[in-house]
Amino acid sequence: MTDTRDDRSPEAILDLVREVEREAPGGAETLYMAAMLADAPLPYDFALSVEGTPHNPALVNPAAAFFAATALMDPLVGRNLVVADADHQVFALPADVREALRGSLGHEQAAEWAGRAVYALNLALPDADPQNWPLVQWLMPHILACRDMAAELGVNTAAANRVLHQAGFSLYYQQRHKEAADLLEAAMVVDIALKGGSHPDIAADLEGLASVYLAGRDFVRAEAAFKACLDLQRAIFTENNPATAPVLNGLAMTKQARGDLAGAESALNDCLAVLRASGQERQPAAASCLHNLALLMDAVDRPKEGLKHALESLELTTELYGEHHPETASSHNLAGLLLERLGKDPEAEAHFRKCLSIHSGAFGEDHPETGQALCNLALFLDGRGRTGEAFDCFERGFAAYERSLGPGHPYMEHALDNLVTFLERTASSDSPLRERARARLKLIVEKAG
Repeated sequence: MTDTRDDRSPEAILDLVREVEREAPGGAETLYMAAMLADAPLPYDFALSVEGTPHNPALVNPAAAFFAATALMDPLVGRNLVVADADHQVFALPADVREALRGSLGHEQAAEWAGRAVYALNLALPDADPQNWPLVQWLMPHILACRDMAAELGVNTAAANRVLHQAGFSLYYQQRHKEAADLLEAAMVVDIALKGGSHPDIAADLEGLASVYLAGRDFVRAEAAFKACLDLQRAIFTENNPATAPVLNGLAMTKQARGDLAGAESALNDCLAVLRASGQERQPAAASCLHNLALLMDAVDRPKEGLKHALESLELTTELYGEHHPETASSHNLAGLLLERLGKDPEAEAHFRKCLSIHSGAFGEDHPETGQALCNLALFLDGRGRTGEAFDCFERGFAAYERSLGPGHPYMEHALDNLVTFLERTASSDSPLRERARARLKLIVEKAG
C-alpha cells in the first residue's frame, strides 16, 4: 500500500471526514474505529462490522461482501483518508488522519469509539486454534491495542474479553506463555469488571491462567492461581463438585514441580475423592489423576504403588478411549517404565512395544510421538544389553524426529543426547557395532557443523 496523501491540516482532514459522513456514514464510522486501534493494516471485513453489518443476510454471499466493502472504501480512498490494497482486501489509516481523528475526541467519545472498534475486531478475530494463528498474528497489534484500551479507557465489554481470551490461548498454543499470560490476565480483569469476582466464569479464568503459568514453568504464580480457583469453586459450587477435579490435578502437578511432593499427593488423593463422591470415577479426569499419581509414586520411590495406579489408569483409559488411542499409548508407556523399575522386563517390554504400535498406527512413522516411543524402547533394550535392537530403534526414532520436526528442533535435544551417549559408549567398546556407531557419530558432528 502506498500513502499518496498531500500535506493537510487536522481541520482539512476533519472537513473531509464530515463529507464522508454525509455521503457514506459507514465509511466515517470505519475511520473513527480504525483510529482507535493500532497503526497497522486492517481487513476490509473490519469495515463491514459497522452497525452490525455482518449480520445482514446479503453478506453471507462473499461476492456481496466484496462489493459492500468496496463501496464503503471508495469514498475514503478517493479522499486519501485511507491507504487501501484492494487485491489483498486490507486498508490502513495515514498517520495524519489517525492523529486528526484522535485529537478531535474527548475522553467519553474516545471510550465510545474504542468500544465499537473492539466489537469490530472481535468479529474479525477467529477462535484460538493453531490453524488460525497466521490471522491472529497479523491482528496482534490491534489485539494489544484492545488490551491497552480496556485498561486506559475502561472498555470492559464481552467483545474485549473474547478478543483477549482467544488471543491469549492462541499465543499459548504457540508456546509463547508469558505473552499468553499477559493477555489472559487482562481478560480476567475485564471479566471481573463485567461479572464481579464471585462468578463461575472467573473460576474458569483462573484455571486457564494457572494452566498457562504451569506450561510456562512459572510455578509460583501457577500455584497461587490454582489455589485461588479452588477457593472460589468451593465458595460458589456444591460440595464435591467434579469441576474441582482438574484444578486439584493441576495444583498437584504444580506442587510436584516445586518439590512439595507431600502436597502433590494430598491434592491428587483429594481429586480422586471428589470424583468418587460425585460418581465421576470412570471419567477422563480420573484417568488423568491416576496417571499423575503413578508418576508421583515413581518420583518418591514407591514404584509398587505407582504401578498399581498406572495399571488402573491404563484400564480406565482403554475403557474410555479404546485400545488404539494415543492416551492409551501413554498409559502403556508409564506402565512399562514402572515395570522396568521393578525388574519385570518381559512385561515392561510388552507395554513399550504396545505404546509404539499404537503411536505408529495412529500417527505413522514420521511423527514425534512415534519417535519418542522408539527412543523409549531403545533405552529399555540398551539397558538389557540388546545393543543391536537398541541401535535400530534409536536410528528409527531419531529419523522420525528429524523428518517431522526438522534438524535442530528443541524437542529433539533429549533424544539426541541419549543417542550420542549410546553411540559414544558403543564406539569405544569391542562391540561388532562400533564402526557403525563411529560412522553415525561422525555424521551427527558433520550435520552440526
